[in-house]
Amino acid sequence: MWHSKPKIMKNLRYTLLTFILLLTVASCKNDLLDTKPFEGKYDESTVWGTMESAEAFVFSTYADVLGNYTSFVGEEGYTTNNIDGRGNVVSRGQITRDDDNFGFNRFAQIRRCNLIIEKAASSAALTEANKALLVAEAKSLRAMVNFFLVKRFGRFIWIDKVLTPDDELELPLTADATESYQIVMKDIDDAIAGLPETSASGRANKYVAQALKSEVALQAAAYTGDAAYFQKAIDAADAVINSGKYAIDPDYEGMFNEKNRYSKEIIMGVYRSSANTNCDNIEDMQNVVPNTNNDYVTRSGGGPLFKVDKTFEAWLYYSPSQNLVDKYLVVDQSSGDAVKWSESSQFKKNLTKTAGGSHAESANYTGQTGDVSALIYAHRDKRFYATVVYDSCTWFNETVTTKLKGNLHRLVNGALGPHIGVTNYYWRKGVYNVSPRVFYGIPTDYHWPIFRLGEVYLNKAEALLKQGKTGEAVAALNVTRVAHGQLPASKAASPARAWEDYKLERQVELVKEKDFYWSLLRWGKYGREANHGIAPGGNIPELEEAPTFIEIAQDRKSYFIDPITFNVNNVRDFDETKRYLFPIPQGQVNRNSKLQQNPNW
Repeated sequence: MWHSKPKIMKNLRYTLLTFILLLTVASCKNDLLDTKPFEGKYDESTVWGTMESAEAFVFSTYADVLGNYTSFVGEEGYTTNNIDGRGNVVSRGQITRDDDNFGFNRFAQIRRCNLIIEKAASSAALTEANKALLVAEAKSLRAMVNFFLVKRFGRFIWIDKVLTPDDELELPLTADATESYQIVMKDIDDAIAGLPETSASGRANKYVAQALKSEVALQAAAYTGDAAYFQKAIDAADAVINSGKYAIDPDYEGMFNEKNRYSKEIIMGVYRSSANTNCDNIEDMQNVVPNTNNDYVTRSGGGPLFKVDKTFEAWLYYSPSQNLVDKYLVVDQSSGDAVKWSESSQFKKNLTKTAGGSHAESANYTGQTGDVSALIYAHRDKRFYATVVYDSCTWFNETVTTKLKGNLHRLVNGALGPHIGVTNYYWRKGVYNVSPRVFYGIPTDYHWPIFRLGEVYLNKAEALLKQGKTGEAVAALNVTRVAHGQLPASKAASPARAWEDYKLERQVELVKEKDFYWSLLRWGKYGREANHGIAPGGNIPELEEAPTFIEIAQDRKSYFIDPITFNVNNVRDFDETKRYLFPIPQGQVNRNSKLQQNPNW
């Protein structure tokens, strides 16, 4: 029916998709609830009549906007860090311009931000200080929405006021990435000027906006070619670092679970309460914990049996890959240097690689005591133990074995999938120790760190590398490498080696934090040392490499590593002529004559 009256219906459809908004209040005091006890919407005089009710609207806008920055694990599946057992259209290059699931439609979020800016500024009931605070918060949120868009599409529809049905609703995209990032940066700078230095957890302040700026500036430099953004990234990072309000947390694991959810390293987080959150509401928990029990373990002829049967009864889709595990360095027990695990002296002394054969890599254990698992997983970067569940470790108070015939081996349920990790690894990072277990309907608190100090140091390191300040960059990347990884500091002296150490450090430090895919694109735009010597804008090898799994023999005296063929997960494609951006959804282009599709889509 939408095609019966093209012009009218096109505008109506666009209006309905874009600009309908119920003024919902997420939480209010009893006196306000008593005024309108059964309604979920309020008139403008009620919402903007007190700071309390205005903040309630602002808080619900935070929840809406910051949802763009949560649910970490799914986006990690764009890379080989994380294997989606169902396959992944992004990693496999199966995107088409008809896809409408990359988040282009954020019009309601922008409208909410614009409502705050206009209504708070014009409210007769609010103090000037409160007006300035709410406007600054709304601009920081609007910047976050538009940054979300420009990262994906390169352009967005710039709307800086509350539109009405009388306004022109067929609006154009920004001209290019240069204009897009200028707009985002202007909102961030306005927010910095108006925000306080301190705020409640989950609410913006000057340093939240500076942390955002340090990240936006890197992406802006890559996509606009404007090197001035690197200094903006450094200045923003230094503002956060020198504020003294945040500190690197030695408990890396605790920052991502219940132990230290309000860590002083977290600059901004999204926090959920068990009062209204269950495990099945949290993809980063429900979809990373496997589903098996002692009946399956017994039928597989393996073990050990779980002390508490059905400890693992969630709905796994995602598991970390051997590719990722390879990136966690080990401390060489002879030299004391940080090296790749298969290049350590202890590996070479006790394991003999198998020449030729049918596997991508295989080796036999030749040592006098011990086994493959003890050798492979000992002396690692400490973030490995905080991030990955591996053979012979403890998880949920159970001894986990992922070797052949192990209780969480990838074939324990009789076949690959469903709901068992296909790599023989599982995610520990971001999984709360829920009692009695991660399961449908079990209440849990949860949080996602959106910005944290470790990331800010790495943003600074990258900008310094791009300015040719190798020594200063290495000092910045060593902050997290030493404190979180407990590794020897990098001594990289050449730009090429510094980039190698930096890229590895960023990958393991920020894994499962919605960073790696966008960093790979950014490094591809830089090219040269940042992308394997390839010219700027070229292919990105990491996005085409085959994801791998490890198989450890039942007696733990040998192992092999092979590509994952389950659900053709090993098919990866990156077309550099168009994949630096997602397509504008063709449905949006069809109903708005002022939109132009991205190149080659």
